[in-house]
Amino acid sequence: MKKQSVFDKHYLLRVGVYALTAVLAFGVLVYAAYHLLGRFSPGLELVDAVPSSISQTVSVHAYILRDEEPVYAGDMTSGSIAPAIRDGSHVSLYGKLADVYSNFSPDTESRLTELDEQIALLEKNQADNRSVQSTSGLDAELYNQLFTIRSHCEDGDFADALSLRTKLLVGIKKRAILTGEITDYDSHIAMLEGEKASLRSGLGASLGAVYSPAAGYYFSDSDGYGSIFSSDKVDSMTFDEFMRMTESDPETREGLCVGTLVTDYKWYIACVMDKADAAHLADRWTCDVHFRYSGETLEMTVYRIIPESPGERAVVVLRCGKMPVNFDYTRMQPVDIVTATYTGYEIPSSAVRVVGGYEGVYVKNQVTIEFRRIHVLCENDGKVICSGKPDFMKYETLPDGSYVLDENNRRIEVYDPEDAVYPWIAQNDIVVVSGTELYTGKTIDE
Repeated sequence: MKKQSVFDKHYLLRVGVYALTAVLAFGVLVYAAYHLLGRFSPGLELVDAVPSSISQTVSVHAYILRDEEPVYAGDMTSGSIAPAIRDGSHVSLYGKLADVYSNFSPDTESRLTELDEQIALLEKNQADNRSVQSTSGLDAELYNQLFTIRSHCEDGDFADALSLRTKLLVGIKKRAILTGEITDYDSHIAMLEGEKASLRSGLGASLGAVYSPAAGYYFSDSDGYGSIFSSDKVDSMTFDEFMRMTESDPETREGLCVGTLVTDYKWYIACVMDKADAAHLADRWTCDVHFRYSGETLEMTVYRIIPESPGERAVVVLRCGKMPVNFDYTRMQPVDIVTATYTGYEIPSSAVRVVGGYEGVYVKNQVTIEFRRIHVLCENDGKVICSGKPDFMKYETLPDGSYVLDENNRRIEVYDPEDAVYPWIAQNDIVVVSGTELYTGKTIDE
């Protein structure tokens, strides 16, 4: 008898047909899904053109110039000084500035000054609305201060590190109050006042008091550079003269100096920077200056720019018309100056393309891609700030740069036929950041 085959050939054929049909069906589904999804997801990375601002800053060392005079304690040549008023306080003619005691103790004097600074900062923070304060920003500030102190120590700038000590201590106390570890400021202010009284009692017998020879603002410190960096030099000094000022030694005189009297509320800073950075300030009336030691930003007037000739540097002189409270007037200190502020549309640099000799971007216009021209204001960290058609191209101008006006004092627009071919970017345009084979008129599902 013939042996039956182990395999059913008809069964295997049917299975093969089913498998082939399934593979073909799956392929059709994938093909259809690819084209269907391509209609709704074009694979383009998009971003809205919305207004944004960016500031360009330069970090330099600033030298403070003021109208100031050191104040001496008559015929006294030694002893400890205990200021009667806080740094920066206004004093009238013959107002009391300080008491002088017999025991000479520099450490005690330094601690008294530090206590006054802490009390002043605590009183300022006490006046702030604590209901709107949070620890998140304060934590970041404390971290930055610790990092800055560490950097100064690593660089050997111990004086700069010590200048931040008081602000850090007050910040720590402020955080403790905000988190509930300390219930109020009053008890700590009272504690610091008690320490002041105790330190004063240990300074020995009183040798007398010192009174102000004029009305002005009193500061307990005197660095010997008051006459060198005097504000009466800002109008006449040359670049070389200023550089010689920065290399000068402090002036000294016999006698016990109890501090400095500043007789004018106007003061200046002078900074050396590249001419390219100074050029940005030449067209500005004011600029913002951030003083790192004080952690405060002041609006200052651009007073004078003194170029190096020949050379690539310039001295920029800025003026301030107020005396900030609890401000650090260290003669030379690091500052950050805003040299330019640009406002426009912020878009990634990768979105910028050149078409027909014009710089611009592609935008999504309903179901098509269109090209839009841009005017690049600045580029930074992979992004550009750009605008639409700038005014100097939009309106007729005279040789001096002023605009031509019609009989109604309105600026006269310039007609440019290229604007119809290559329109300018506008607010809320949807910019194409990335994509392949882009061209005007391309449909998104191509």
